[in-house]
Amino acid sequence: MTGALSPRAVYVLTKIAVFLAAAALTWPLSRVIGPKAWWGLGVFGLILVGLTAIVFLAFGRSPSTDDTDEEGPGETAGDPDPDTPVALPVEDFIDLHPFPPRDIPGVVNDYLEAAHARGFCEVRLIHGRGIGVQRERVRSTLAKHPLVESFSDATPDRGGWGATVAYLSQGDK
Repeated sequence: MTGALSPRAVYVLTKIAVFLAAAALTWPLSRVIGPKAWWGLGVFGLILVGLTAIVFLAFGRSPSTDDTDEEGPGETAGDPDPDTPVALPVEDFIDLHPFPPRDIPGVVNDYLEAAHARGFCEVRLIHGRGIGVQRERVRSTLAKHPLVESFSDATPDRGGWGATVAYLSQGDK
C-alpha cells in the first residue's frame, strides 16, 4: 500500500496529535503551576503512547496479512467487494443488527420472500430494544408486505419487545 498510511499508523499519529494538542493547551497552565505540570503531562503522554503500543501488540491484527491464508466458505482472497451480495442461510429468524438502518426494509422484504419459499409459516425478526426506531421500521415493512398475515412482539423467552414474530400466508408457494 504505497502512499497511504495503515490504520494503525493513523491511530498512533492521532494519539500523538492529541498529546501535542493537550501539551499546547496546558502550556499557560504550566506557567501558573510551574515546571512540575510539564513533567506530569510528559508522564501522561508516555503512558498514553505505551498503552496504545501494548493494545496494538496484544490485540491488533492486520487483515491484509493475517486473514488471507484461511478462507471461510464463500470467501475469496483479498478484500471483498462491498456491493457484492452475500448468500446467507435462510432460517426461521434473522438478526437485523448487522445491517445498516437504511437497508432494513430491503433486507426484511428479501428475507420474507426467501422464508416463504422455504415454507416457513412463522419467522422472528430480531431488531433490538433500543428506542423503537428499528422496531417501527421493521413493522412498517411487515404491514405492507403481501405475504405477512399478522405480526406481534415475540414472547419473553424469544426476545420480547426486541423481536417481532411475523406469521406468513401459506398460499402461492
